Amino acid sequence: MRISYLRQASSFITTPIFYANGPPHLGHLYTAIIGDSAHRWNRLKDPQSEHFFATGTDEHGSKIAKTAKEKGLTSIELEFDINTSDYIRTTEKRHRECVEVMWKRLEAANCIEKSAYSGWYSTTDECFYQEGDVEDGPDGKISKETRSRVEWHEEENYMFKLDQFHEKIRTWMTKNDVIRPKHYLPNALRYIEAESRLSISRDASRLLWGIPVPGDSSQTIYVWLDALCNYLTVRGYPDCMAAPAWPPTTQIIGKDILKFHAVYWPAFLLAAGLDLPQRLFVHGHWLVDGSKMSKSVGNVIEPLKMSELLSKEGLRYFLLKQGLPHDDSNFAVVKAINVINADLVNNVANLVSRACATKINEDQVYPYVDVLELHDEICGSANPLIAEMNALKEKVIPLYDNILFYKAIEEIMAVSKLTNAFFQVHAPWKMSKGAKLSTVLYVTYEATRIISLLMQPITPKLSDFCLSRLGISSDYRNLETATFGGGPKMDQVGRPLGEDKGLYMDRIEVPKEKVEPRKANKEKKKKANKVE
Repeated sequence: MRISYLRQASSFITTPIFYANGPPHLGHLYTAIIGDSAHRWNRLKDPQSEHFFATGTDEHGSKIAKTAKEKGLTSIELEFDINTSDYIRTTEKRHRECVEVMWKRLEAANCIEKSAYSGWYSTTDECFYQEGDVEDGPDGKISKETRSRVEWHEEENYMFKLDQFHEKIRTWMTKNDVIRPKHYLPNALRYIEAESRLSISRDASRLLWGIPVPGDSSQTIYVWLDALCNYLTVRGYPDCMAAPAWPPTTQIIGKDILKFHAVYWPAFLLAAGLDLPQRLFVHGHWLVDGSKMSKSVGNVIEPLKMSELLSKEGLRYFLLKQGLPHDDSNFAVVKAINVINADLVNNVANLVSRACATKINEDQVYPYVDVLELHDEICGSANPLIAEMNALKEKVIPLYDNILFYKAIEEIMAVSKLTNAFFQVHAPWKMSKGAKLSTVLYVTYEATRIISLLMQPITPKLSDFCLSRLGISSDYRNLETATFGGGPKMDQVGRPLGEDKGLYMDRIEVPKEKVEPRKANKEKKKKANKVE
């Protein structure tokens, strides 16, 4: 077994590729945002090393691509500013060539044989299930795990000898801390023994799209073997496969496709003599108001529509703050609005706008006060805040490294709340020009600068807005300067503030249909009293 570890600075992050036959869903966006934030963090932490992030769409076959075109569907990655290094489409020539080479490698390794196969097949899940994995449903047999309908199929397929890799896969999982969070490891281990052979082709008459088996056009390559190869395609397989091009350092997946990535994928790689991924980062699903999303119920959240209310940056922030990788997360519109208003609008954006206002800072210059020369009356409340500022970077580094974004956000927002309290207590709008005002503004500016620097992987546009207003150039938007004073290389004396572009975003109002009845009645009474 080959498990290669890059030097820690380099990174290669992937997300699954998604079908392009309908509007993207919340889970799709969440996966993409996790990957994007992890990629942005790697670049912020070590800008000199190579960092690669890939995602894409599964457009097999022409029917899916046609549907996407007819519906005018656009890439959610483009809409939400997901910063990819490569965007793969399975209809591309390079991908077809990659899959064909991979098939031939598996064949040459004597891991493929043709034989009769039978089992319970789910068209929805695109896989076979064993007898013990299905049960009776209202309209026939269904998968116990996904609840999708299954039908009995008997046909001649090409089979992959999965069992000869069971022990190597088990060792890879258990000895290398691959599955994160570890909560998902028991499930991954159970999947290993579930199948000894894997059908990796389908009868071409039943599967009209996809890539034909090399040398046998009567069979089409199994969709998951095809799709998983996208991770190789983006790195130029079979060429350019040496580190740091390969293997992936982190592959981000939803818990519903754990089996394919934790068992099938490493087995294919082992058979082809390729290094295995270093980490599979698994996340749960999203519920809506405590219930599973369902078209029949009518509670499916479409990200683009929801972003019209919450803003794209707001929706991104809420998903990363509220998303719990080890469990399913809950989406509630009112809660999302309250979180975005409290954290982004009030604690961050509005504080920068207020603190940089001309009425408070007439010269529109970033004040500089030596830490040893802070005004005596301000020191009592400034020193604890400065200590928190200086500790913040070291707190969030391991959290970002482990993709625990919700915990990193908690740490950053705690400092943001302290900064708002400091600003409010000292009320600089009541002060005259002088050392005392300069001290309050300098401490406030430094706190918001550090907060904005460390929020760049989470809210890149808001961070850019705040840092630009503070007059921080791109040269100083790095981890090295994320301490009080910015370090010796950061020249702050007399630096002008940036252009005042007004508020970054307005407070979001709760839609009328989401207002609780009691609250709505109170509002009516207030209006009635005013009229009287």
